Amino acid sequence: MSLRDVDTSSLPQSFIWGTGTSSHQIEGGHASGNRGRCIWDDLCDVPGAIKDGTGRNHRGVEHVEMLEEDLNIMKDLSLDSYRFSIAWPRVQQGGSGAFNQKGIDFYNRLIDGLLERNIEPNLTLYHWDLPSELQKIGGWANPKVVDLYAEYAGEMSRQFGDRVKYWATFNEAWCVAWLGNLTGEHAPGIRDFPTAVKVAHQLVRAHARGSQAIKAISPHVLVGAVNNLTNPMLVGPSTPEAEADLVIVDGYKNRWWMQGMYEGTYPADLVEFFEKEAGVFCDQAEIGDVSQGRDWIGVNYYNADIFAAGGNGIGLFPGTTNTSGAGFGTERNDMGWSWTPDGIKEVLLRVTKEYPNIPIFVSENGTCYSDGPGPDGKVHDTKREEYLTQYIKSCISAYEDGANLHGYYLWSLLDNFEWAWGFAMRFGIVHVDYENNMHRTPKNSALAYRDLIRASKK
Repeated sequence: MSLRDVDTSSLPQSFIWGTGTSSHQIEGGHASGNRGRCIWDDLCDVPGAIKDGTGRNHRGVEHVEMLEEDLNIMKDLSLDSYRFSIAWPRVQQGGSGAFNQKGIDFYNRLIDGLLERNIEPNLTLYHWDLPSELQKIGGWANPKVVDLYAEYAGEMSRQFGDRVKYWATFNEAWCVAWLGNLTGEHAPGIRDFPTAVKVAHQLVRAHARGSQAIKAISPHVLVGAVNNLTNPMLVGPSTPEAEADLVIVDGYKNRWWMQGMYEGTYPADLVEFFEKEAGVFCDQAEIGDVSQGRDWIGVNYYNADIFAAGGNGIGLFPGTTNTSGAGFGTERNDMGWSWTPDGIKEVLLRVTKEYPNIPIFVSENGTCYSDGPGPDGKVHDTKREEYLTQYIKSCISAYEDGANLHGYYLWSLLDNFEWAWGFAMRFGIVHVDYENNMHRTPKNSALAYRDLIRASKK
């Protein structure tokens, strides 16, 4: 079955089909458009930090310069919505003080261009590009940065709240805390467990404060958070110890963020563990009122967290001692990630059960394959289309079984800077020729996605 053959007839006409991107991945280096430096600029300066050797001032894919072309591509693909993020240092170069009108003007052009094409903007306030000046004072581990984030959120609400309905405070806070401050593979490149725990706590506080700031100025908008949720699973024989490890993984990836951001509480087992092993007490009384930030739930899902019993534990999840990383099935994308389409249904049904009255959006789902144009000039990304077919069918099945699913955003619109991998990995449904003026070519998967969207509206 191809993507065009997926039966969408059970979905309501109001179901939203979109794509997503993030500011730092497509907009380019700080020399572009008068943007201040961010922590990813700093990490790019560290030899060996980016796998393909991408250095500072990378061009992204020149989305700022090629905005009109990209907007027209979105229209041609019949998108209902486009999910994007604001680069904090583009609109406030150092993360405090005066706001940068040139940066604000760019996002005004983007938002107005979307609306002119009947595409719903979906805005994320933070997708990992913290202003460098704020990292110098401790980054997200410093509560002062939470205060500054709330000021930034309020100003963005004042600027864009009249035209943007959907707001997300954060994208994948887990990655910010653990990949940025425990393993150090993401910016700011810190490897310290207590720091990661402090960041995890302050990010939950920032969600509460940021959503309050947005709603104080634009009470009519819908605010949520986007988290990369997962279904931890074991392959092969199970043991009680390995099953206990899955509970810990579930706490790190799912429960900490959903309970913190949507309930204003923390899982007691993790609070106890963090205090014992990291010496950091996370007081849930400090979270504050989260009621302004629970209008919708964004679920980013690519694959299950897959483990096998035995081994010496997973360094990414302190406290796990009886599991080791594993794969599942025969399919792997270029990142080495297994295909687990049943898992997205499992997660959507779980979130619906735990938060039955809050609309859910799949805010990211996609896969990475390096297909380029063939002799006919077309990009035959067959594996990507096969992957999307299976995952979208699973999303529809989840909806049919009761998931409160209101939309699906495919990741990503454009090939781009894939963080620590540099430009070596391609998630886009539009091919970008990095060597030839960033020329855009919609891949076959993009054309199939377009046809699926059009068919769903008939």
